[in-house]
Amino acid sequence: MVALAAAAGALALALTLDRFATAGNLFALLRSISVVGILALGMALVVMGRNIDLSQVAVALISTGAVAKMLAAGVPLPVALLGGAGLALAMGAVNAGAATLAGIPPLFATLATAMLFVGLARSSILPGASIHLPADAGWLAGLGGSLGGVPVPPLVLAACAVLTHLFLERTVPGRFVRAAGINPRTAAVVGLPVLRTAWLQYLVSALAAFVAGLIMLSSSGLVDLQLANSTLIFDVLLVVVLGGVGLSGGRGGIFGVMAATILVGLMMNAMTILDVGSQMQSIAKGLALLLVLLADGVLRRGEAPAAGI
Repeated sequence: MVALAAAAGALALALTLDRFATAGNLFALLRSISVVGILALGMALVVMGRNIDLSQVAVALISTGAVAKMLAAGVPLPVALLGGAGLALAMGAVNAGAATLAGIPPLFATLATAMLFVGLARSSILPGASIHLPADAGWLAGLGGSLGGVPVPPLVLAACAVLTHLFLERTVPGRFVRAAGINPRTAAVVGLPVLRTAWLQYLVSALAAFVAGLIMLSSSGLVDLQLANSTLIFDVLLVVVLGGVGLSGGRGGIFGVMAATILVGLMMNAMTILDVGSQMQSIAKGLALLLVLLADGVLRRGEAPAAGI
């Protein structure tokens, strides 16, 4: 249904909005949905395990901001990328520890860590609100561009989607994610590594945030830490739930998430073309998210509540 709605929406916009089917707008659309889509892939894994990660945007901005800072200091690109990925994984480990070892509900744990991460970054390694990508950033500068006329961001999104699908459907840890999401107590009783699986989910979510952040950095040429206070994380949640990933865990698939990514991207793009104000856009996105959450609540009525969400 979501895929059909996305296809119908694209056709309707192409027929009714003159500026929709232009090369420039389509490229901007593909770039924007790629960022949201990659974040949604990481979020989907976390939500399937009955958790949530509200720190994704903060992790994306801080880890890639550190990459830009290291490149400006003359650090070789491979080393800078390893350093940024390591920083993202460290923040993911903090999230996992807070949600599992400390026993803090994931909703509150990751909301708190998002503020903590940004505060620590602003007071130490990233004192400025904006960090620019150096001109000599090598191939990283082209990550948000095109290759042979084909936009690179959607190619990265497609690769991430395929890898995530294979992880969920073809690997033992992926099956553990679903099992822990369906019934974590039963999974623990039968000996499944529920805590290790939760750690894996948060680490993968952090890596997804790092990749999405690299696309944002390459596309805009800078990292704006003020985006940590934007509604981007709610766009990601809207995509995940609209894509059929149930908050009760264990339900959903990557195809649905990708279809929802396109649908939400089309909605955002149409409102931008129609010059809808930011406040009205927030109202529209908030209402859509509320309706989707209500629908999810109706569908999972009678199921065990999702812990921490």
